[in-house]
Order: sequence, then structure tokens, then C-alpha cells
Amino acid sequence: MGAGTWPKGHRMRSNSSDAVSKLGGICGVLTGLLFIATFAVGYNLPDSPSRADSTLAGFDSLRASFLAADVFLGLVVVFAIPFYTALRSSFNGKDDLLIGTATLFSIVGFVVTATVVIGESITLDTLSAPYAAGGASRNAAVVVAQAVIGFGAVAIFGLLVLFAGVAVYGFVAIKGRRFPRWLGFAGILGALLSLGTPVPVIGTFLFVVAFVLLLLWIFATSAYLWRPTIGKTMG
Repeated sequence: MGAGTWPKGHRMRSNSSDAVSKLGGICGVLTGLLFIATFAVGYNLPDSPSRADSTLAGFDSLRASFLAADVFLGLVVVFAIPFYTALRSSFNGKDDLLIGTATLFSIVGFVVTATVVIGESITLDTLSAPYAAGGASRNAAVVVAQAVIGFGAVAIFGLLVLFAGVAVYGFVAIKGRRFPRWLGFAGILGALLSLGTPVPVIGTFLFVVAFVLLLLWIFATSAYLWRPTIGKTMG
């Protein structure tokens, strides 16, 4: 049966599916770009409670970059949701339990990471005023800031949940036909490397490699969503 002989309802559903897939591809690219922007402007976010004092002391000069990171990360979540929703739809109900789990993990991972980072930034901004007042207020502000920065480690947990979702997508891609197998292996490798983040000395290097693989996975997946016929022909 030729393409022109398909029933009208089938063609309309196909066009609607392609439109959703293309929108997901656009949102995926924006998710990746905004994620890069977040790290580019938020590199000076404190990663240790020992930096609480210096962070509050220089918060006036850090406020703009913290705010920009918050905005970018918030937008990451906004665009990630339709990206992963379209990605789930692209599998047409196949391996629905696994794909649903991967989608949930990925979105929750982004949401947790964004919530923790934005909450930390807002709290530090609030504490900068009593810190500037000096005296007992300064000491109290430092103690609270140390606790807040320590809690910020939960953002790492959020990223690990995100990587877990990508790994599940990778597993399905490897055994399926919707996406190329190399893309599945890239997602799984990134997830495995992310587990080494807490390891002393090499943890930072492993995280950078895992982050690059995550971005590769996001951008490549977005490309296949934009041109869904490519993925449908992969063996």
C-alpha cells in the first residue's frame, strides 16, 4: 500500500506524531544548550560547607551569576519535560514500563537538581544580609549557610537519578530499532561513569566525561526526534 493510499485518519495521526516528535527535538536541543549555560555561569556555586564564609562575604559579586544559573536551570526543566514526553511517545508503547520508568527518572532528576540548586542560591542570598550586619548575626548566617551548602549535595543525587533514566533509555535503544545502538551505549556509559563522581582525585574527571556523554545523548536523541524517519529505519 503506497503512502498516498493510507486512510486519512492514519495520515493525520502520523502528522500529529511527527509534529510532537519535532517539538521534542527542539526542546531537547534547548535543554542541552541551557544545561551547558547553567554550568558555564554557575561554576562558582559553593561545593563545600567550608566555602560558606567566603561565599557570603562576596555574595554581591556572585549574585548575578547565581541568578543566571537559577534562570537557566529552571528553563532546563521547562524544556526537558516536553523533550522526554516526546521521547517516550516515539517508542509507540513498546517497552512501556521501562520507557515510563526512564522518563520518570529523567524528569525527576532534573527537577530535584533544579530545586536544590535554586533553593540553595535563594537561601544564600537571604543570608547575605544578616552576614553583612556582623556580630552574632554573621556567625549564625555562616552556620546556616554551611548546612544549606551541605544539603546541596542532594543535587548530585538528582543528577544520578537523571543518569539512571538515561541508562534505561540506553538499554531499550540497544535492544530495539527506534534509535541507533551506539546512542544506547553512550547513555549507559555516561551513567556508569557518573557513579564514580564521589571518588577522590578522579571523581571530577569522571563527572566531566559523564556530562559530555549526557550532552551527546541529549543532542543526538533530539536529532533523531527531529527526523523521526531516521530512527525508524535503524537496525
